[in-house]
Amino acid sequence: MSVLSLATPRARGLMILTAHPEGCRVLAERQIERARDAFPEPLAAAEGKTALILGSTTFGYGSSIAIALKEAGFAKIIGVGYETPPAFRDEKIAMAPAGWYLTEALHQAYPEQRTYFGDAFSDETRDRVIDDLQAAGERIDLLVYSVAAPRRSHLEETWTSALKVVGDPLDVIGLDFKSGEHTEVHLDPASDLEIEHTRRVMGGDDLALWTNALLYADRANPGLKVAPLSYIGPDFEPLRRIYWDGALGGAKKHIDATTRSLNARLEKRIGGSAFTCMNPAVVTGASVAIPAMLKYIADYLAVVDSGIGDYDDPLAVGIGFANALYGEAKDPGQGEPWRQMLDDEGRLRLDGHELVAETQVAIRDLWNSAKSGPVTALTARGHELFRTEFMRLYGWEVPGVDYEAETDFAPPLGDKQGVVHLLE
Repeated sequence: MSVLSLATPRARGLMILTAHPEGCRVLAERQIERARDAFPEPLAAAEGKTALILGSTTFGYGSSIAIALKEAGFAKIIGVGYETPPAFRDEKIAMAPAGWYLTEALHQAYPEQRTYFGDAFSDETRDRVIDDLQAAGERIDLLVYSVAAPRRSHLEETWTSALKVVGDPLDVIGLDFKSGEHTEVHLDPASDLEIEHTRRVMGGDDLALWTNALLYADRANPGLKVAPLSYIGPDFEPLRRIYWDGALGGAKKHIDATTRSLNARLEKRIGGSAFTCMNPAVVTGASVAIPAMLKYIADYLAVVDSGIGDYDDPLAVGIGFANALYGEAKDPGQGEPWRQMLDDEGRLRLDGHELVAETQVAIRDLWNSAKSGPVTALTARGHELFRTEFMRLYGWEVPGVDYEAETDFAPPLGDKQGVVHLLE
């Protein structure tokens, strides 16, 4: 056992450099308890199934869906995530990322789980997963695509995504994570090349590659469901310009188009389905970096904290996802529950609480009254809630954790624990 005392995090800019192993473990255990309470009995339609979750190893949608599916009755979760082990560099310890400690906790709870630490964009990772499925005689019932990254390499080319608007420049009031004050944000328009680069990174190309690989290798069970996770948000300027109508949104629209194509193919070939899952805005490591998204989510949290509306954290979304796909339908005559939750574009909508009109009006009032400098008491409260949730993504500020005590910073994660390392 390798132990040390880690009382405070190290950070560089918006990056938290040191995850807390015990904090991550406790947080994971509490999420498992919540999911267990949500599913006191397995869902009959979920029992015995196997899911492949791309992007399963960070505190967010992927891991939350993995936990919810297991507690709902799935026999096995096979996950893929980009995580590196702790190491010594110049006689200093480089801690593993939070995903390493989260994965260790999940494998303790679910010994049958298998996780690949690898690049979900790489042919090598995809080939290894498919080869292992064939060797074990395993087939997949559900493919969840929850991959987000700043860059992607494929066929000896590398693309980098851009968080920029399309068309005219945009000036907005954002929220500074460190100071908690409003700040002016200027967004330049993306070039055609930047738009294409962003599509290459965040679009549907790899979703199609993974789905097709399962089909070609006969590793997809009849009725396979393919669910890429996405976000559209409210019809609210300037947030809509930054996200759905920006360079990033162009990539999300490409995922939509790819999913519609896959749905037709799956339905014809194996009676399967593909649908984009529109999730609500939540606190994630990425939401800090998207211009003005931090302010939007902080104001959303503040509005809910004041008694208006509801906020669904990633685990609530995961539980809703499991119920939508495998729970009992309100109207059995309309088929599976998720079919009754599709919008006109065929997307599964799990973002209903965020888009309630009363909640959105209150958020817009905060947004429209914002000026550069000090914030209102309500926005300050939202910033505090956001910061706390953000720190917990790395195992910090978790109630009940003794941050003065020694903690194991290098728990074993290898073949014996069901983890395959592809990044070494």
